[in-house]
Amino acid sequence: MTAYQIPLTTGAQSFTINLGEFQYKMVLVYRSAEGGGWFLDMIRSDGSDAIYGVPLILDADLLAQHAHKRFGHLYASMDGQKRTHPTYEDMGNTVILTWTDEDAG
Repeated sequence: MTAYQIPLTTGAQSFTINLGEFQYKMVLVYRSAEGGGWFLDMIRSDGSDAIYGVPLILDADLLAQHAHKRFGHLYASMDGQKRTHPTYEDMGNTVILTWTDEDAG
């Protein structure tokens, strides 16, 4: 399985990236509240489809429930950390986002 690590900067961010055959705008925001944490919006640059408010849950396919939209597979992990939820300070430091268009099976 070929995987692509998405480059991240520190803190909340918005950027455009080519993944597979599409270009996406990705927005990562942190909500400091009970039940909060990091959330992802992913919008196709051509405006054909979008996914909003996906929580960054570690070690799970973040896009699995949206498989019908063919956005691929996106995984969040933390480099060398054992936390279950990344903090604001983790973004761009220890949070790793990995994308692939192949099924894990």
